Amino acid sequence: MSRTLTKDYRTADFEQLSREIRNHPLMRTSAAEQHQMQKLRTPEYRTKCVMRASLDDIALGINLYKLHLGEEKPEPTFIPETYTPGSAATPSERSRKSAKPAATPFIKVLLRKTPTVVFFERHSMTALADTEEGRLVLEDNQRYEELLAGTDKSRRTVDSDTQTITALKKSRLVNTERLTTEQIGSYVSNFEMFDTYKDLEASTTSVQVQGAQNMEVTTYRVGGVDQFVAINSLPNFKLALMLTMRILASNVYEPQQRRYRNMSLPDPLAEDVKFKYRLGLLWRLSPPSPLPKAHQAVSDVSFCPSSGDIMAVAYGVYSHAKMSRLPRCGYVYVWNIKNPVNPERCFNYEVPVVTVEFSPSAPQLLAIGLHNGSVEVRNISQPEQPPLAISHRSTSPHFEPVMAIRWIRKAGDQVGGPAMITPFLAVSRAGAVTKYRLINSPHLLGFEQQRLQRAEGELEGIKIDRPVPAASLLANRHPQCLELVLDPLQADIYYVLTDEGTLYKYSTNYPLQHLEQRQVHDGPAMGMEFSPWSPKMYLTCGSDWCIRIWLAGILSPIITLRHHLSPVHCARWSRTHSTILVSLSRSTVDIWDLRNSTLKPVSSTTIDANIFYTTFRFAHCGRSLAVGNEAGNLLMLSFEDMPFPPHFQYKQLKRAIFKALAMEPDLRQQVKSVGHFGYPAGSKQPKAYNYE
Repeated sequence: MSRTLTKDYRTADFEQLSREIRNHPLMRTSAAEQHQMQKLRTPEYRTKCVMRASLDDIALGINLYKLHLGEEKPEPTFIPETYTPGSAATPSERSRKSAKPAATPFIKVLLRKTPTVVFFERHSMTALADTEEGRLVLEDNQRYEELLAGTDKSRRTVDSDTQTITALKKSRLVNTERLTTEQIGSYVSNFEMFDTYKDLEASTTSVQVQGAQNMEVTTYRVGGVDQFVAINSLPNFKLALMLTMRILASNVYEPQQRRYRNMSLPDPLAEDVKFKYRLGLLWRLSPPSPLPKAHQAVSDVSFCPSSGDIMAVAYGVYSHAKMSRLPRCGYVYVWNIKNPVNPERCFNYEVPVVTVEFSPSAPQLLAIGLHNGSVEVRNISQPEQPPLAISHRSTSPHFEPVMAIRWIRKAGDQVGGPAMITPFLAVSRAGAVTKYRLINSPHLLGFEQQRLQRAEGELEGIKIDRPVPAASLLANRHPQCLELVLDPLQADIYYVLTDEGTLYKYSTNYPLQHLEQRQVHDGPAMGMEFSPWSPKMYLTCGSDWCIRIWLAGILSPIITLRHHLSPVHCARWSRTHSTILVSLSRSTVDIWDLRNSTLKPVSSTTIDANIFYTTFRFAHCGRSLAVGNEAGNLLMLSFEDMPFPPHFQYKQLKRAIFKALAMEPDLRQQVKSVGHFGYPAGSKQPKAYNYE
């Protein structure tokens, strides 16, 4: 039952609605604001009603029809008109004023936009069903259903429909040619089959690809020429193959290559820094032959002076203990860290290779020393060309293995400067030092610089009991030369170590005579190296299990390091820390820190314990080293958790030396009498004379 909307009812509703609007919190204003609004309103505007309401108030309190809010005209009543004399308006004028309709009040609604609040939003995730991404989405959905299966894992779900954009599909049609088959009979005689198989056998060849890897290829001859063999011999094809292998290898060894390039160094401000002196394996360079019993020990390693990414590795014989006869093969591989899987240059020899050395002035030249006493120089930028020069028996008549090669540096030469091919020195087990020079000839010009004689009597250095030979044998008059080292400052001075443990000092300006002779080990002396921060301090290692540190001007060693009961094959100073040195024994790689202790190494690392180590070399940066073993593997190791390099390297070295000599006052006083034993400029070893 509905009621009729009369005038009184509508007026009462309007008054109630106006009262609720005025009492609403949004309509409450201060007295100052009301006074300001009263000033702005005109008399006509004051008769109107302004309502400020929200959308909810409008939806709940106002209907959809139009509201006529105003007073209705009352019914006319007859009042007798009286005229008072002196009044301003006549009765007719008063009737005209009362006939004007009153102003109709209205409601003004102000709608304000509020900031959008997002309670939940989920983007549509769809994928094509016939793609790999769609297959993964289906597997993920199936896995989700399996995880929710069961009585205890059920979840309440509600299926609801939603409106999505219609996906427009386009059908694709592919026109292909109809395949037709046909059966044809033919007759083949035995002679034709024999000729066909014979031609296949002649065309099937084993093509050598990147070193020792072979590929079996079956091709057909065109005009009597095998096309694949011709393509494989093209220089551009080999270059493209080398670059492709570099790209493929970088996908596997990218983190190791970044570590080798020192792109991720430790943070000096880290709070959890621990100094563990650890060695980490980056990669392993494979040997030339996959046979485990093949004699292919890593005999020497040399880094290219102009690029630390390139290294030459010599494979030959290091130990003759388990060898019945000398192998008839040797290899020289040139590796690049951009491709640790395959070598980029391969040179094969009929005898074992003993040593290799890059030229500092012309980095593309590589000097190679063989086991039969021969020496040759190759240009690795032209691998297809024969050697530039080979030693001749008329100038180098020695048949003993060449143990070491060092290029002579001229004063002022810099790596990467004008190419100036300098001569080089080579020492052999025959006890001879030969100086070779490249000339305009296929043979090297050799000159015998020194001919060592066995030491007699008591020498400077350590004291040993030297037995007196019963008879002088012609075959035993000359000692075996094991190592050759150049002086870091004087370009004409060099040092030679022998199997007697004797150190000889020579000069290229005074052939056939020695300048100094010192006993450094009680047994064969295997290695020697000057400190990068002192041209007067050097270390030697030998088969008497010792590493000795010497200082020029003092006849006895200032520090002796001994830990393992095994020969020390190699020992070298660190390139980043003046007090750290690395030594190599048969089964361990030891790191010594003179600041901590001289009694034992701070860390010992063993990789492939059943295989003996042979030699190692530091990279140019000094934060990585290459270690070779008798199985032919070259292990690239990186230093991890090392202490931060000191700013004043020479002062740190001097402080560690005096700390180690605290219990030997006489030797400490001798070191003080030497004075400053660093470089004149107070810096590191000049790069022009750095061969590492």
